[in-house]
Amino acid sequence: MPSGKHTTPEQWVQYLLLRRGGESMRQSAIKAGVNYHSARDNESGRTSTRAWLQAKEQVDKIGVSKIPAYDQLDAAAQEAHDNIEAFALRYFGIILQPWQIEATEKVNELLNTPQEEYIVINAPPGSGKSTFFAKVLPAWATVRNRALRGMIGSSTQRLAEWYTRRLRAEFEREHVARAELNDQKIGIAVDAVRTMQQDFGAFKPDAKEIWRAEAFTILQPDDQPLSQKEPTWSAFGMDSGFLGGRFDLVIWDDVWDPRKMRNSESRSDMYRWWDEVAETRLEPGGLLVLNGQRMSSDDIYRYALDKKAPLDEDDLDLVGEGMVSGEIPEQASSLPCETPSPTDSLEESKYHHLKYKVHYDDCCDGDHSLNAKPWPEGCLLYPRRLPWKKIRHIKAQTPDRYEILYQQEDADPSAVLVDPVWVSGGEGRDGVHHVGCWDSDRDLWQLPPYLPSDPVVIASADPSPSNFWALQCWAYVEETEYRYLLESYRRKMDAPSFLDWNHEQQTFTGIAEDWWQISNDMGHPIQYWIVEANAAQKFILQYDHFRRWASTRGVELVPHYTHSRNKGDPKYGVQMLAPLYKAGRVRLPGKQRTAARPHSLLLVNEVTKWNPEGTGSRTDDCVMAQWFMEHNLEKIYTPSMENVARQWRPSWLSGESYA
Repeated sequence: MPSGKHTTPEQWVQYLLLRRGGESMRQSAIKAGVNYHSARDNESGRTSTRAWLQAKEQVDKIGVSKIPAYDQLDAAAQEAHDNIEAFALRYFGIILQPWQIEATEKVNELLNTPQEEYIVINAPPGSGKSTFFAKVLPAWATVRNRALRGMIGSSTQRLAEWYTRRLRAEFEREHVARAELNDQKIGIAVDAVRTMQQDFGAFKPDAKEIWRAEAFTILQPDDQPLSQKEPTWSAFGMDSGFLGGRFDLVIWDDVWDPRKMRNSESRSDMYRWWDEVAETRLEPGGLLVLNGQRMSSDDIYRYALDKKAPLDEDDLDLVGEGMVSGEIPEQASSLPCETPSPTDSLEESKYHHLKYKVHYDDCCDGDHSLNAKPWPEGCLLYPRRLPWKKIRHIKAQTPDRYEILYQQEDADPSAVLVDPVWVSGGEGRDGVHHVGCWDSDRDLWQLPPYLPSDPVVIASADPSPSNFWALQCWAYVEETEYRYLLESYRRKMDAPSFLDWNHEQQTFTGIAEDWWQISNDMGHPIQYWIVEANAAQKFILQYDHFRRWASTRGVELVPHYTHSRNKGDPKYGVQMLAPLYKAGRVRLPGKQRTAARPHSLLLVNEVTKWNPEGTGSRTDDCVMAQWFMEHNLEKIYTPSMENVARQWRPSWLSGESYA
């Protein structure tokens, strides 16, 4: 360590700037490369070297502000100022994930547009979204722009104030943050390096009255009067009544409380409040962020995403000039390329949308270790906080919860075949209570005890020569009109896997034989197999061993022919499934800690997203397999009551042959 007499004025300048920024005497001496004892003597006035006096005079000329300019920051502080990943690590010890960095880039982009912007960000619970959006992101935005006016909102005022109190504490922190031992152990956090005020100067003003939990104002550069400055950050809960003020950045975190939204009146009140209060607090050029995990098909996130806004004049000009193409502009990506007529109603989504899943099936390579690369390089969003062991358990035990909360899967209930609430049960958007379709105590290949009559057991298959097959087995009870799902498959397979003949052992093999044996053991053997017979699928029914098997097992083979007339018929097409779910006549095995729910979810995940336009569910194999059964049920099943009049059917439908 050099002695004081060898210390240059430039070193003392660096030392004094570090001290002004809140650094300790010892740390400033180390970083500036000066002797600690000389620094102590100079600061106490015991000695005053020439280099010290020159440096002090130079620093005094910088001004009396406690806030250093950007060019006065060291390289590490400048990097933190410019990069939120470096910022979070340096001051909070938080190791950000790629999805958080991507979300920041989008937020920063929208903050820099001249118009009001709105965005919904959905991420699974446990992904660190509240800490990020209610602490790290607001702190970074404030450091970059001290004139920012922000608001953090939540479902309750108490929770919102907890967020702002935590944020305020970070601005006045004097000692670096220490990581929790468990966070260090699993590798999601480390000890911070600096505090924000050590690098960026003071934040807490002298005026005590503006440093409260519900609202606080940070120190402004050049001693701007605080009395004329609106709070830097304010807290607001949905239960606190009137929302005053206008803001540049509004962050709403987890505002949807399903316990308070169990009826249509409560949901309507919230939607109206969102329109009339929450969305009206933005300044021109401001940004509203609605952050949280999906809760249901009719939650506030769905409501926001469905909102439309008319295109402004600039966008209309782009359309008129034929300039809308590719990604220019983002909001016009859904517009037609041709010039619209003056009477056309052109709208865009009011909200941008970022959706993050806990697991990405389409890019899964089987690496689910804690050290796996997070998405987008890997398939897990946050391997260390949301490990595969935990996710796999949730997926197996509560698959419906997994799809909504963790995968952020969504469908518009007014546009899809089956409203999810018809399956889960509870009060729908229309205020009607639905019984639901789950049999929580029933496993695969099980029926309720004491049925009023023997069921008709029907299996169906939607085969494909190159892709996935969907196979289902149902038990229909005439007296109750209940359809009990016994088994559901969707897998890649070929015709021999479905049914084949082993010449050596002189036995039948394949799923069809396995299912018949299981159903026979339960006392209700499969009586019908309905198989899609269009085009290439005809070969299945033409196999000699298939017909021999059917004759041996007493199973009637029923070919199903799909075409536009029967599939789209409002009464006998796929739409005929909807009222069955709505009335609870479709019964799904849902016993916990078994394969029942995962197998049932193969069907549920399709029917709750399927729409006639084909823009909902990515697949419809399971939907088709159920429709095959339902479409042919009247033809293959004759009611025992002789006085029941046969229901009228279209001639084109009645004339279909299945022999």
